[in-house]
Amino acid sequence: MVPSGKNLLGSLTLFTLLGSVFAQDPCALIAGNKTASFNDAKACLDYFKYDKEIAQQTVDTVRKVTNELYVFNDVAAFPPTVEGLALSPVNISYGLDLILKEDWQSDRAFQEAVALLLDKVQDAHLSYSPFCYRQFIFWQPIQLNALLRNQKLIVNVAYVKDDVWPEAKTDWVGCEVTEIDGSDAMDMIVNYAVNNNGESKDVNTCFNHIMNTKSYFHGWDDGADDLGYHRFLPAQEFHNYTMRCAKSGTLPIQEEYDAPFTVQVPWIAQVPPNFKDADNYWSTFCQSAHQLSKKKRDIHYDLHELKNIYEGEVFALNSEGAQNAVGSTTRGSYIEFIQLEQEEYKNVGIIDIQSFSIASGDRQTFADNVIAGLQDFAAKGVDKIILDLSTNGGGDACAGEFLINTLFESTPDYYSDIKYSPFLDRVIQAAHEQEQTKWVDYKSSGFDKNTWYTNTTSYARGKNENVPFSQPVTLSCDSWTDTISTNKFKNTRWKPADVLILSDGRCGSTCAIVASRLRVSHKVAAMGLGGIRGNRMQFASFPGGESDRLSSFLIDLEVLGLANDPDAPSPFPERADMGWTFREVYRPTKKFSGVETDLLEYSAINADCRMHFDDNNADDIKQLWADVAKVFLSGQCPLIEEY
Repeated sequence: MVPSGKNLLGSLTLFTLLGSVFAQDPCALIAGNKTASFNDAKACLDYFKYDKEIAQQTVDTVRKVTNELYVFNDVAAFPPTVEGLALSPVNISYGLDLILKEDWQSDRAFQEAVALLLDKVQDAHLSYSPFCYRQFIFWQPIQLNALLRNQKLIVNVAYVKDDVWPEAKTDWVGCEVTEIDGSDAMDMIVNYAVNNNGESKDVNTCFNHIMNTKSYFHGWDDGADDLGYHRFLPAQEFHNYTMRCAKSGTLPIQEEYDAPFTVQVPWIAQVPPNFKDADNYWSTFCQSAHQLSKKKRDIHYDLHELKNIYEGEVFALNSEGAQNAVGSTTRGSYIEFIQLEQEEYKNVGIIDIQSFSIASGDRQTFADNVIAGLQDFAAKGVDKIILDLSTNGGGDACAGEFLINTLFESTPDYYSDIKYSPFLDRVIQAAHEQEQTKWVDYKSSGFDKNTWYTNTTSYARGKNENVPFSQPVTLSCDSWTDTISTNKFKNTRWKPADVLILSDGRCGSTCAIVASRLRVSHKVAAMGLGGIRGNRMQFASFPGGESDRLSSFLIDLEVLGLANDPDAPSPFPERADMGWTFREVYRPTKKFSGVETDLLEYSAINADCRMHFDDNNADDIKQLWADVAKVFLSGQCPLIEEY
């Protein structure tokens, strides 16, 4: 039936109005879609205008945290020269000044500039995460890894994401990528690793972080910046890949290729759910309960919002692009014990530790699994253990301590200290007076309550000859062990020479400290996995000590009644969080001196041997472990006595 003129006019008017809304509101244009083009996603993210007041409040908080609380602030501005580490000077306060002088085209551009500045320090503990601009997931439909093929490290198509870009062809899997955007593919990737990844001071680890295999997808989902997966807007719309593929009926290792070809591959954005337009996007993902007026803050923090931020309930999509369940706090498996199946390697067991971020309710299960796993290994005749710490981002220091103490005798505490500031002095004093928050868990021999912090000593850091620090402290794990009850396990079977650390370098924070203590103090050899061929590789990253996040720190301030302290950092005016290292840890030396080159964060502790992925083991974790076992059992990864 043909509509009447009146109805037709009404339909046209409605259509015109809707068209006008979509033209003015790019977020409404893509709302409800599963995917969007680079340009459509960019238009939505850049729709929100730069606000100088929000920028000033954001910078004020970042500056206050880095100046007062970030333990490496001085040395980051003037780092030492350490062989094996890529250390670029970053004066954070000066960088923030430069950011404020810019007239940014959008709020996103400003927020990303702040995040990039902190990223340049190459300390993964130090980060700024503007969650407003972390909701889309950007995929390159071609996912790359690096393989050793015929004794040459090549760039390989690991898999394709034809679910987000149907034009991606599964036939490309296994093809060698020779050029990216007109440059040699390996050179381009190494350059990107050096200049665009802030996860580590070791270029090999950065290289691994931007490449993926299905077995070792990074999972560090705080604004990931690998070559094929971003949580932030990529720098360009597409990349050109020149590939050569094995001829039909041949294997890539035979190096018989069809003619090379070039494919232009766009970045595809996965669109977050639960928004209808720009206003709705802002209120759902960006708006904070803590946006400050120009008047003095005199309200309490929104603890519900801070708790959600701290617990990571801020992403609409998880790292695989699936919708996150509301209120989900499931962490998944922490540790697995696997005995190798091949007959020649049945005496080798794998302890695969994915994380030390043990939820308080899972501590008993974690401890029970550690004991039961080792008992099962002993009963089955396992003589050698490979401790796989790859992609373990760290977590609870006491969980790491439990593992070390269960495998071997307790390691002497490494020296650690905390940078002094009058504000933090008031926080620690209040914590001891009220016997609340983590600050009561630090102890120092010969000092009572908070006097370990008030009685300072000074060390040179960067160009500052007198930076005040606390007395050396240890972290008490009494509150952790009090929550578990488990049978003591006495290891009489495995000596340090029977254990091998396996790591792709992305063993960070607590994991880095655990690995370093096993390697340096217990003399457990370490095998590096992946990286750039031809240079030595570290097996751990950002071992700086202990970190905090603004969301949890502000909760502590609220608990202690210090929310309105004049020196307290303000919550961010947009939904965002910030992390930083507050406790620095030193490597063991014959005599403690407090020099910055003795800090674990500024020390290069290299792996004793190396393995690269190949065509057979890149997507088969059990085959990889078998290859590692072969090297281990043949004695080809001896401990290098240099630490």
